[in-house]
Amino acid sequence: MKTQSAVITLGNGQLGLMLSKAAKQLGIRFSAVGIPEAWSLIKDVDPTQVIITFEQEHIDENLLAAIEARGIPSFPSWKSFLRMKSKRTQKELIAHCGIASAPHVNASPWTAATDAFIREHQGAVLKSGKGGYDGKGVWLVEANGQTKDGPAAEVAAKLVDPYIEKRVNFSAEIAAVVCRSATGEIESYPTVRSIQQNGICFQVEYTKEFAQTAVAQKAKEIAKQIAEGLQYVGVLAVECFVQGEEVLVNEIAPRVHNSGHFTIDVCAGSQFENHLRAGLGMPLARTEPTHPAALMVNLLWPPSEKDFAPLFTRLTCGAPWPENVKLHWYGKSEARPWRKMGHFTVYGETLAECHKVADQILDSRWASR
Repeated sequence: MKTQSAVITLGNGQLGLMLSKAAKQLGIRFSAVGIPEAWSLIKDVDPTQVIITFEQEHIDENLLAAIEARGIPSFPSWKSFLRMKSKRTQKELIAHCGIASAPHVNASPWTAATDAFIREHQGAVLKSGKGGYDGKGVWLVEANGQTKDGPAAEVAAKLVDPYIEKRVNFSAEIAAVVCRSATGEIESYPTVRSIQQNGICFQVEYTKEFAQTAVAQKAKEIAKQIAEGLQYVGVLAVECFVQGEEVLVNEIAPRVHNSGHFTIDVCAGSQFENHLRAGLGMPLARTEPTHPAALMVNLLWPPSEKDFAPLFTRLTCGAPWPENVKLHWYGKSEARPWRKMGHFTVYGETLAECHKVADQILDSRWASR
């Protein structure tokens, strides 16, 4: 694909915003398009002058088919993207590749085998294959088949591609981000730890020491294996559970990902820059961090805060931000409880140092956690 092709991202949220900034730095023509607007867009563009990429998985498959029918190329490819659009088909892909993951059974149709799976494991987790994100689309299932919203079978009947998964007692959640170019070049970012709050990613921890551990290296190799196996083009994020020395794949994101936001401020080539480079066949930028430690903190809107202006003012006004802290505000017009409104990254010599600075910022500029 020629580098002069314009890139169109389906989805115009914060990931589209960060991709647009990377595109501007690279001199790439770029636009992030809302899903409703994409229908009219595909009728007007010249298929030889544009290339599509994705900000999210929740895209109408009829829209994807219409874009493909017009001959508009994409990265990742339509085939790769569709294989990972559902978490249930991800599980099938993971099993096919011989990669470890929590045992699961499909929950549509619900059968006696589904009930037997729950009894065998004395409970389970019900997940929606499509539509779930940031803690949504996940239900704990008791041994008697009940969830907080009623019988698991009834909840599953309302979901798309539901499946039942064994509960995993894990010691940590980690994520590996890899980028593969249309030319076959591949670069990996260091594996990071993900800290959750109410089922939503709250913080991402990077240290050079952890990135060199056996489990971190194993997660990185798994991400590379998936990318190579699919002949994937672009950034791919693989989220995993750590259970002892074992790494179990939880989910795959066929796009730039929250766990890679820290790369904007501490890597020569951020995940956003390299995603664009990969799709356009440009040489990938190096991914080695410039500091031994970094902490990315998502600014989740506190449920206790009803008014936008006071909290935003406290965040952006006052004393200058420390030199080793970078704020990224997403410019969202509506504040909802636990919505990701922005993030900041702290970098330094140690993770403890980064956490100390982050805690001070959260306490003085944001709101009680």
